[in-house]
Amino acid sequence: MGVIDSLSAGYRFLGRRLELLLIPVALDILLWLGPRFSVAPLSERLAGFYAEAARMEGVPPDMAAMTAQVADMLTEVGRHSNLMEVMVSGSLLHVPSLLVAIGPVAEDHVFEIDNPLAAAVIAGVLGLIGLLLGVVYMNLLARRLPLGGAAKPATAADFARTVLRHWLMVLLFILMVAVLVVAGAVPVVLGTALLTFLSPALGMLMMLFFSGGVMVLFFYLYFVAAALVMDNLPLHMAVAQSFTVVRKNFWSTLAFIVLTSVISLGIALIMQRLTAIAPIGTAVAIVINAYIGSGLAMALLVFYRTRILHAAAEEIAG
Repeated sequence: MGVIDSLSAGYRFLGRRLELLLIPVALDILLWLGPRFSVAPLSERLAGFYAEAARMEGVPPDMAAMTAQVADMLTEVGRHSNLMEVMVSGSLLHVPSLLVAIGPVAEDHVFEIDNPLAAAVIAGVLGLIGLLLGVVYMNLLARRLPLGGAAKPATAADFARTVLRHWLMVLLFILMVAVLVVAGAVPVVLGTALLTFLSPALGMLMMLFFSGGVMVLFFYLYFVAAALVMDNLPLHMAVAQSFTVVRKNFWSTLAFIVLTSVISLGIALIMQRLTAIAPIGTAVAIVINAYIGSGLAMALLVFYRTRILHAAAEEIAG
């Protein structure tokens, strides 16, 4: 089954099961009408540090310009920040969100947080809740598919146990990736700092190589969540399964990611215009985006599982 066939099958399996849209719609409504926890004061404080560093004597012009750009970027990010957005696990668990894509559409009920510890605690708690909601969402989609290497939960208690297990596996996976990235980032950051004083171009090149390596790692881990949910695999086997699927289907996987990303971005841009007709336009845009995004998430599960079945058929035939 090709990329287009997987997309078609994803929307066919989604059908008119509107209950599958409840989680993404509810999250977007919360981001729309709920309070916004902004870290603008913290961002401005950090931006001020970079701005001061850019004006220090003896700083090379190229490095000063780059530091000033970082300061401007931090100020802009802080202005539009909302810690509530960490409740949407879009990259890992593919929960669609229009408000995360286009940013806040209202400036009411903004609470500015200027304490780093408070911001970290709030983000951590909301992140844990968001991951749990994402795992529930993916499991609801998986139950709709007549595919998968694991039996579907028969009762509500079985479903709850399955969700809890997958949630713990996802947390362990995030911890594992974080440790790997930090372990690689520490020597890279130190090396970049030293090289930047010699030549900003060399420092930037080293950072680009590291960023590229992280992107490749995430690319090969793209199907870990699908392997956990669809096949109920242990984490180490889910990681190995993801690497195997991507390695054997490199170009089709890349095409799937690019195509679904373009569709998501295009729909978000179209729906952003619809949000100008508030409040009806915003509500309609949220539902449409949730449907399109859920179809893409369902297509991901179809794409992953059909690749597993195809590989198994080839082994039998061989």
